[in-house]
Amino acid sequence: MSGLLLAVDIGNTNIECGLFKSDKLKSSWRLSSNLPRTSDEVWQLITFFCSEARIDSKSIGSIAIASVVPDHTRTFTQMSGRFLKLEPLIISVDSCPFIKTEYSDPYQIGADRLCNAVGGFHYYGGPLVVVDFGTAITLDVISKDGAYMGGVILPGPQAATASLHRRTSQLPQVSLEFPDTVIGKTTDHGIRSGITWGIVDMIEGLIGRITRQLAEKPTVVSTGGYARRYSAHSSSFGKLHQDLVLDGIRIIFEQYQALCSRS
Repeated sequence: MSGLLLAVDIGNTNIECGLFKSDKLKSSWRLSSNLPRTSDEVWQLITFFCSEARIDSKSIGSIAIASVVPDHTRTFTQMSGRFLKLEPLIISVDSCPFIKTEYSDPYQIGADRLCNAVGGFHYYGGPLVVVDFGTAITLDVISKDGAYMGGVILPGPQAATASLHRRTSQLPQVSLEFPDTVIGKTTDHGIRSGITWGIVDMIEGLIGRITRQLAEKPTVVSTGGYARRYSAHSSSFGKLHQDLVLDGIRIIFEQYQALCSRS
């Protein structure tokens, strides 16, 4: 790999970009994915953040993208071709022939979940459960030998509280700070207990069920935007790896390049 790798994780709420030199994350930044942008605007933002990090944007030598938003995938691909003359690697099952999967339809596995599986197994081995706190909370299960077994999907904290507020006439939008006590003395307090302690207990229960199905205790890794906040309130999360998707993108890119060079 010549130059820096620009790894791009495009989610439903945020776009996270990271610049890698070899296996070292030199700089990262987040953008909202709720705004439509042109390829020109994306390039302007990349050059701005590179400048802030004192990195020459011309030193970007490759791009890999994990995306669940096709419109943004097209925009970043156009930006890559127009301004860097590069064709990005789009993460999918097709670009991960080295990962075994037990999913009924592997093409339904989100690119971010593939990255969590590959990155998580690379760093922590298996069996493994990766809990990703995003717009949705996903629990991805990786076997002892590195196969992607499947997982669980549930609403993320921000989505859950927004849905309560939107679908009820008198329930307020609340913060996602953990209250000191579970029993709420106000409506706001009660909702926050449900969205915080309730999600912790739900995940702990799911981890227990997954563990019984595996018949072996897995390592549990938390990642994503709310990972630090929630993992601090549960002993079930053994590891915190904030940039696991970005690391997974890098690892998949390197393994794919190695596979291509041998063929």
